[in-house]
Amino acid sequence: MDDVTRQAFATASGVLAAVYIALAMGLAEPYWAALSVMIIANVDRDALFTKGLLRVTGTFVGVFSGYVVGQWMEGLPFQQAALVMIAAGIGTYGRQRSAYGYAWFYGALTFALVMLYTMVQPQDLYSFAHYRCYEIVIGVACGTLANWALGPRAGELPSHIVAQLATTTPENALWQAIVAAVGTLTIILTWSLFDLPQLPQVLISSLIVVDSDPVATRHRGAQRIFGCILGGGAGLIVIAIDASLHWWWTVALFLGVFGFSRIHLTKSAQAYVGTQSAIAYLVTLVSVGPPVSMSPPVERLVGIVIGVSIMTVLVWALNPKAPVPKAA
Repeated sequence: MDDVTRQAFATASGVLAAVYIALAMGLAEPYWAALSVMIIANVDRDALFTKGLLRVTGTFVGVFSGYVVGQWMEGLPFQQAALVMIAAGIGTYGRQRSAYGYAWFYGALTFALVMLYTMVQPQDLYSFAHYRCYEIVIGVACGTLANWALGPRAGELPSHIVAQLATTTPENALWQAIVAAVGTLTIILTWSLFDLPQLPQVLISSLIVVDSDPVATRHRGAQRIFGCILGGGAGLIVIAIDASLHWWWTVALFLGVFGFSRIHLTKSAQAYVGTQSAIAYLVTLVSVGPPVSMSPPVERLVGIVIGVSIMTVLVWALNPKAPVPKAA
């Protein structure tokens, strides 16, 4: 079995473990645990360990700071929106310039998510902040342990944390941060005006596509939309067959994640389609148990597609046409 297939098997196993642990603990949104396994998946053990460690670190910093600030900002929508914009900008800049950009990005993103809850569901602020930490830690732990036990180089411990090189110049990173902030405000206003659902999930999906290279962002946005349709459609088929059958839901969850992870872990130009397909598949199939209705999954998928489309259009419109300079 080649390394990519072994890691896809380990990722699918880690997702199942994370989902069942989160369900057993009664966590509010078990799919966050499943998504954490998927997002840190990597054939390179050191890279996987690094992403997991930085994701947990960023989450804890973002949750703590967001919870403290969020209590001060409750009932102040303009200040809340401004803080979410600033967090989006800082996270985007840090992601492209810091040696540990993954921690910067997910720390800022988690802060923004907590702040959004003070805007849309202030009564759930404590439970979201509390459960968010559990969900991410469970996902990272299951993904890491599954890799150690079943992935490439099974049984071998990671040797070091992998620092990331800057992907662009400070000037371009600042410009992309501004674009991300403007896109964030646009998405918040759109969701407020039309009373659309799933704002936190939509914002995450939209910010992830912002790349140091605007051309790459447009390409990634298109792949993300296609992946949403592919993975979400597969998930809806599973539900239509009868996801209330626990054995069917479990088998379909494993096989779907395995298949999409196999694409995600390759080095091909279309690998990101597999990434987004797996994410959409998990968001569709994992709730507080097997889904019993089509409505919530469809709402999540439609929201993600709209949000990614908005961000992709803004990146295309606001970025200069000249080639983007690379980091020295």
